[in-house]
Parts: sequence; structure tokens; C-alpha cells
Amino acid sequence: MKKTLKIRHSIPGRVRFLVRSLRRNDELAARLESELAESEGVELVRANARAGTLIVRYDSERTNEAEVARVSELLVDSNAKPRLIAAPSCASPLCECTACKVTERGCDPVRPALRRFTAISLVMGGVFVRRSVLGLAVAETALSPLGIIAIGASVPLFKKALRQIRQRRFTLEAFLGASCVAAVAAGEALTAFEVLWINSGAELLKAWITERSRKSISQILHQTGHHTFVLVDGVEVEAEVRDLKVGDVVVLHTGEKVCVDGEVVDGEALLDESPITGRPDFIPRMAGDEVLAGTFVRQGVIYVRAREVGDRTYLARVLKLVEDSLENRAPIEGVADRLAANLIKVGFVVTGGTLLLTGSLWRAFTVMLVMACPCATVLSASTAISAAMSAAARRNILIKGGRYLEELSKVDTVCFDKTGTLTTTEPVLESVVPVGGIGEERLLQLAVSAEVHNHHPLAQAVKMEADRRDVSPVPHTVCEYFLGMGMRAEITGAEVLVGNRKLMERYGVRVGGVSSRVSAFRKRGLTVLYVAREGNVEGLLAFDNTIRPESAAVVARLLDSGVKHTVLVTGDEKNTANELADRLGIRDCHSSVMPEDKAVIVDRLQQGGASVLMIGDGINDALALTEADVGVAMGAGGSEVAVEAADIALVNDDLRDLVYVHALSRNTLSVVHQNFWIATGSNIVGVVLGATGLLSPVMAGLLHIVHSLGVMANSSRLLRYDIPALTGAEDQ
Repeated sequence: MKKTLKIRHSIPGRVRFLVRSLRRNDELAARLESELAESEGVELVRANARAGTLIVRYDSERTNEAEVARVSELLVDSNAKPRLIAAPSCASPLCECTACKVTERGCDPVRPALRRFTAISLVMGGVFVRRSVLGLAVAETALSPLGIIAIGASVPLFKKALRQIRQRRFTLEAFLGASCVAAVAAGEALTAFEVLWINSGAELLKAWITERSRKSISQILHQTGHHTFVLVDGVEVEAEVRDLKVGDVVVLHTGEKVCVDGEVVDGEALLDESPITGRPDFIPRMAGDEVLAGTFVRQGVIYVRAREVGDRTYLARVLKLVEDSLENRAPIEGVADRLAANLIKVGFVVTGGTLLLTGSLWRAFTVMLVMACPCATVLSASTAISAAMSAAARRNILIKGGRYLEELSKVDTVCFDKTGTLTTTEPVLESVVPVGGIGEERLLQLAVSAEVHNHHPLAQAVKMEADRRDVSPVPHTVCEYFLGMGMRAEITGAEVLVGNRKLMERYGVRVGGVSSRVSAFRKRGLTVLYVAREGNVEGLLAFDNTIRPESAAVVARLLDSGVKHTVLVTGDEKNTANELADRLGIRDCHSSVMPEDKAVIVDRLQQGGASVLMIGDGINDALALTEADVGVAMGAGGSEVAVEAADIALVNDDLRDLVYVHALSRNTLSVVHQNFWIATGSNIVGVVLGATGLLSPVMAGLLHIVHSLGVMANSSRLLRYDIPALTGAEDQ
């Protein structure tokens, strides 16, 4: 794509472009909205002349993102009205065919590439045995068996070249096919096979690396076990998850993972929904509530009527989103394609020039073979990008396309959300506030005595604080747990309640006298529990999330690695936000902001020329994640909206992975440029040697093998890429 349009964000069915010529151009905005909306497959067009953005919603069954981008760009550049074309029947971005091998996972690009590479390798192996082992001659003329097989093996290249020529494109395949025919015509069928072998090997490697990335991503997002229990005529029957159907009633017990999206029809349980929503608290779910696959039953039993199963569940759709986004190619991959195309054009000129200057067909043919297979150039970017995405996936980092990996290397401004990003999702008891005339130690003792058998995260925070203060629980005679409300216990003959407002209302405890204090805590984003004894509120417990131990080191490392500006964007009140920013070395702070304000702040930074990365974990971050040049969600533990809106997800919920992926992106571009030099430099050397008669056609074929292997080996270094450990993180 040209620089007229730049993709800011995309998900299947929706893409947002940055169109600089659209800014303050109401006439162009009106034309884009009216003319693009007439194209087949387009459902909605919204052009924003103030922000210079173009949003297009399209039917992914009828067209695709690349075609939408092509048509949009033509409309920006001219008054033409080209029509969108139908999307290819093969949904995989890894394969251009329409009748490839289809498995349960979809299009499998590795098998056809492997079959082609194996067949060509067997032929070359047979020739080697006949020549070197048996000492027999091998005919290489056009009418020999080897020549006929070589021409037959070139047919797929000719077919692809023919399609491209009809589109008025002259590309690598046409040059390769012509070179193979020329080699056979010159009695060098084995040389033609060398060209075909390196071409098929390159395609196999590309397919294999990308499929490896796909499998790594699949393992990250594997959302269910293999077995579950289904209610059949009132009896629990074990069943395979893959055999579940819409309408089945699935029985889920304590410790099990929810395997369907659906509605609870009976029972009640506490669910850990952090893999989907990012909320650290266990959420009570009962009849009438919705549940999603990938969450966990931490306590209780529920009966869930399946609404979505298999690949229709939410997490499965996220996996499909990530897989489809592998076609979001990095701009530098387009540079590689253009460089290869230019090399083809240069190849014609150099071949013709060699023939004119030397008068030697043999030398001209050698030069043509050197220039005929710019496979290493084509592989320079794609192998590096795929290897980097595979390395990130093994570290549980989802990158939704090479484009975002490249954009990340250009980022100079990082905006941080606070809660769940710079702080953990594990609560800590921040304040113990007595209000009934007792001291802090006694209030904490009442709370820990009631919570001693509770495994809720807030209860664990109470126990940790009691241990820190050396406060021991008092034995209780009665202990009762209320799902989603709190605990009731009888301690030394008195009824003690520790829980939320619902529990207080259940037992008729008046809380109006502490409402102002509760409101103050909640304005700071704290979670509040009441402690009551014999019907009277004795005090409040306020919980906050702790600062991640690595936060300060992450901010410092980013600033050291080229990021110029760090910003804290949070809904917390001013004093809390400023204190955190000062402690972590963040230079700019925006507090008490609403979700839409976060997006405005990101847009304002972009208007000032900054390339912005936004990292957050909640629904309130989704708008800003979408607006940023690169949006990073804190893992599959982030909210479903945030994960879907983001371009990169840190699944392990480890902020240090942000430093890793930032360094990985910069190193990947460095490797790509190294690959360009390896590929182009070896071609130049080959042309010089061929033109001077120092390189034979056979050696020209070997040159392709050597420099392609060099590019692959250089890219493979990224599979093992790592960074030095962050220093000082443990001290924060």
C-alpha cells in the first residue's frame, strides 16, 4: 500500500485508516462516505475530517481488508469508483489457493508446500545417485525425461504468473518460470531444478514458520479441557467437549473450567472471570446469569445451558481473530516485495547488458539465473517477522500481525493505565479504619477471625495484613459464608459480620454513619468491606492493588531504549495518581479521566507528532487502545473488550513483557535490514562473477541456496531472542 492510507487498527469486518489528506477536507470526507459505501461488501463508512480517519465496516464473507484498503486508496487519490471483489474461498491468509488441503483447523499451507519440495528433492537426489554413485550420464535437454519433468514442475509458476500478468503485474513467478524454461532449452535442466528447489524450499520454510506461530497462539488461547459432564434425564453423563451442542446443559463443579458460553439455569457458584474480564474478585453467578468459556468455577456447582460451543465461544473467536490477523503484513514486508520486483527488472537489464557487452550466451544465462531467483530478498522480511511472532508467542505474547510489530519499533510515547497495569490485580489491605470505639488491632482481629476459613482474595489480604501485624485470630463457634456478600461468624458469643453492603442489609445493620468515608475510599478506586458486631458497624477495611514490583524498572528501561515520553492516564483521583507517577518516574500524569478522555489524550499526543503506545487492561481502556498507534492489553486476563481492541496482548500479565516485545520489534527490523544486505549483496557479487565468466550456471543455482540459507539462518536467531533481566525490579 502507498503512504496515502495507513491502517491504524483492524479486526475482521472493521478497519480504521489514517488519511492525512482527509484532515480538514470535508469535501473528500463526503465523497469517501458516498462513493465507498456503494462498493460491494461495504456496510458502513465513516470519514472524520477533523481527525483524518476513515472507518469502514465490511462483510468479511464477501471481501477482505486488503481489497477495502486498495479501493479506499484509489478513491482518495482519484474520482474512480472501482468495485470490491469477492474474498477468496480459502480463508487462510497463508495460502492463495482455492482448493488447498482443508483440515479441522482450516487451510493447511504446509502440506502442499512439503509435497512439492519433497518431489523436487527426490528428483535431484535421483540425479545425484545416477551421476555420482553409479557414474551414469544424465541427459538435460528439453526432450529428456529430466527436461520434461523440469518444465512440468514449472507449470504452477506459469499459472500464477499468468494470473498476475492479467492483473498487469510482472512478478517473481513469471521470471522464475521463464528462467527454468531457458535453462532447459540451453540443456541445463539440472540448473532449472536447482532454481525450483530453492523456490519450493523457501515457500515451505515460510509456511512452516507461520504455522508454528499459529500453533503457539493456539496453545496460549486453548480454552477448555477435553471432558465435561452433561445433564441427561437428570443424570450427569461424561462427554467430550468437542461433542457438545447448543442447548446442552453442562454441569460444572468446583475447580473446573467453563467450556461453553451460556446461561446458568440452576445452582450458584463463585467464578474466577479474570481470564476474560480482568476482575480480580470471584464473581457470584446464579440462575439467569451469563458465563463465558475460559472462566473457572472456584466454589459451588452450576448448570449451564450452552448458547455457543466449540469455535463459536468467545475465546475461540479471539483465537480466530489472531489467526486471521497474521495477514496484517508489516510495511517492511512490502518493501521486501518491491525490492524483489525491482531486482527482477534490473535482472532483465543486467542480462541484456551482459549479452551485449560480452557476446556470450553462457555468461548472460548465468547472470539471468543469479537475478532470476530473488527468493532471499522476498524471505528477508517475512521470515524475520514470522520468527519474531513465534518467539513472542512462546513467551505468551500475542501479536496480531506483523504490521503491529513494526509499528512498535517506531513508538516514542507510552501511555500507561494504572489499575491492573502498573498495579497488580491482587488486593492488599490498605486501610483499617475503626469507627465503633475499638482500636485497629482489635478490628483486624475480628475480621481475620471471621475470614480464617475463607479463600476469597480479599480474605487472603486480611490474613496477610494480620500476619504482618502479628495479630492472631480468635476461635469461632459458627462460620457461615454468603456467596458474593461475605462472612458471618460467632466469636466469643457475639455475632460478627465481614462483608459488603448487601450482607449488612441482609442482617439489618445500618451503615449510613460511615457512608461519607466509604464514598471517599471508593473515589480513590478502593474496595470497601464493613466489619459489624452485634448489629453495629465497628469499622471499615479498604483494599487497594499493589504496585507491580517491576513497574519502575520497566518505565526506566523504556526510556533508556528510545521512548521519549511516558504518560500516566488513570481515572484515579489526582493525589493518588501524582504520587504513583512520581514514584515510578513517569513524566506526565492525567488523573480522574473518563474512558473517552483517555482516547482524546492519545489523539492529542498523535496530533503533536507522537507515535503512541497505550497499555491497559480494562473496558475503560478500549477506546484509547483502539486510538493508539499500538494498543497493548495486559493479557488474556484483561477485559474481553480490551483484548479485542488491542494489537498486542501480554497473556502472562507481566509488565516486563512490554520491554521484551519493544526490544524484539527493534531487533526484528535490524535483522530484516541485515537480510536485505545479505540477499542484495550476494546477488551483486553473483552478477559480477557471472558477467566475468567466473561463475557457471550450476554455481549460480548454488548461490541461491547459499544466500537463502544465510537469510533463513539470520532470521532464525529471533526464535531464541531474549533480553537482559530488568535490574532493580525486585527493589521497588
